[in-house]
Amino acid sequence: MGEDLDSLNIKELQNLEHQIDSALKHVRSRKNQLMYESISELQKKDKALQEQNNMLAKKVKEKEKAIIAQQAPWEQQNPDLDSSTILRPQPMQPLNISSSHLATGNEEEPTPIQHRANALLPAWMLRYLNE
Repeated sequence: MGEDLDSLNIKELQNLEHQIDSALKHVRSRKNQLMYESISELQKKDKALQEQNNMLAKKVKEKEKAIIAQQAPWEQQNPDLDSSTILRPQPMQPLNISSSHLATGNEEEPTPIQHRANALLPAWMLRYLNE
C-alpha cells in the first residue's frame, strides 16, 4: 500500500515494484477484456436493432403500397372526387336549431343569450332556457 517503506532495502523495493507492475498489468488486462466483451455485445445489439429497423421500414413501405393500390381503383371509378378529402375527417358543424322550431307556445323574441345558445345547443337543452 506504499506504507512502511522506510525499513525496506533496495532489493525489497525492486521486488515490491515488480509485484505492483504485475498486478497492474493483470488489472488492465481484465479491464480490457471486460470492455471488449461489452463492445462486442453492444455491436450485436446494434446489428439486431438495425435489422429490426430495416424490417419495419420494409413493412411500412409495403403497407403504403397496399393503401395506394387500394385507392387507385377507387379513384379510377370516381375521378371527380378528391381522395385526400375523403380520407381526412371533416370537422363537425354545430346544429343550427332555433327556438321557433320548438312547440313552446312562447312567441317572444329570444334574448341574446338564448339566440346564441339556440345555435349551439341541442333541442332537448333549449327547453330549460325557456323555463
